[in-house]
Amino acid sequence: MLEIGELAIMSSANLTSLTNAVLSGTSPQQWCKDNLVDGKQQCYFSILGQAPNGIKGGATLTFKGNGGPVCLIVDPEAVFWNTAVAADNPDREYRYADVEEDDGDIDLFAGLSTYYMGSPGIEIGDFNGVYTDSLGSMVEIEYNECTQVSQYDVTNAHAGRATPEYCTISTANREDVEYTAVLESFSIPLDDGALGFGAIVLEGACTQLEINECTLFGESQKAERDSSGAVVKDENGLIKPFTKACTKQLERASCTDKLTEFCCIYPEMCGEDAKEFACLGVSETASEICTAGHELNYLCCGSE
Repeated sequence: MLEIGELAIMSSANLTSLTNAVLSGTSPQQWCKDNLVDGKQQCYFSILGQAPNGIKGGATLTFKGNGGPVCLIVDPEAVFWNTAVAADNPDREYRYADVEEDDGDIDLFAGLSTYYMGSPGIEIGDFNGVYTDSLGSMVEIEYNECTQVSQYDVTNAHAGRATPEYCTISTANREDVEYTAVLESFSIPLDDGALGFGAIVLEGACTQLEINECTLFGESQKAERDSSGAVVKDENGLIKPFTKACTKQLERASCTDKLTEFCCIYPEMCGEDAKEFACLGVSETASEICTAGHELNYLCCGSE
C-alpha cells in the first residue's frame, strides 16, 4: 500500500501548466517535483501493484481544506472505450476494439482524516464509524464525503475502468483541517500487473470544470529498470516510473475525436484489427502525420 503524503491544492492555471509541460515532453513526475507549493507537491504520478488475495490495495493521500470546494481527481491508466456494435450508423470514433488488458480501475473515497479507519502505508480502510444508540443498538455511520453521481443519477457511483474518477469536497469552515483520500485499486491491468495513475486536488468544484481523459496526461506509467533488470528506486525508496510510449497521444486522440485516425495508423495501441470499413477515408500514413503543420502531428508516437 502506497502512502503519498500531503498534496497542495492546485489552481486551474497550474493544471494548464502541467498539461502543457507533459505534452511538450516533460515527465509528469518531474513537473510535480519541480513545482512545489509551500514545500508540497501539487500532483502525484506513480504505479500500484497487485495486492495479495483478501487484502485491499491502493494508496492514500492527504490535503488541507482551503475553506471552499475542491475537486479530487484520480486518473488510472490507460484509455477505455466501448466498441460500437450498431449495424446502422455506428459511432465512427469507436470502431476499433479497446485493449482491455492495459486498463485498470481505481475507486475513490475521501473524508476528514479523523474519521479514517485505515492505517496509512499499512492497511486500506474506510470512513465508516459506529455508535451505540439509546436502545443499545450499534449503528454504522458513513463519513465518506466523496459522493459521485453517475449519468443515470445513481449516487455513490464509480467511473469504471481506465476512466477519471472525481468528486467535490466542501471544506467550508474547515480551513487547514486535514482530509484523507483513498485510492483503492479495484482492478490491475493484466498486461504487466502494474497500475499507473495520476492524482491531484484541484481548486474549485468539479461541476465548474470539464473533467475527462485530457485532464491529466501521462498517467500510464512503467517502472524504470537498470541494466540487470532490477527496478530503479529514488532516494526515498520509491520506484522511478516513466510514461509509456504513445499513451499520451492515445489519450489526446480519444478526447479530441481523432481515435479512428490514431488506431488506423497505430493499431497495436487499440486492440484487435477493426473491420475493413473502419479505416476507409483515413489516408494519412505515419510519416504524413509526423509532418510539421499537420492537424494530427501531435499523434506521432515518435514525438514523445
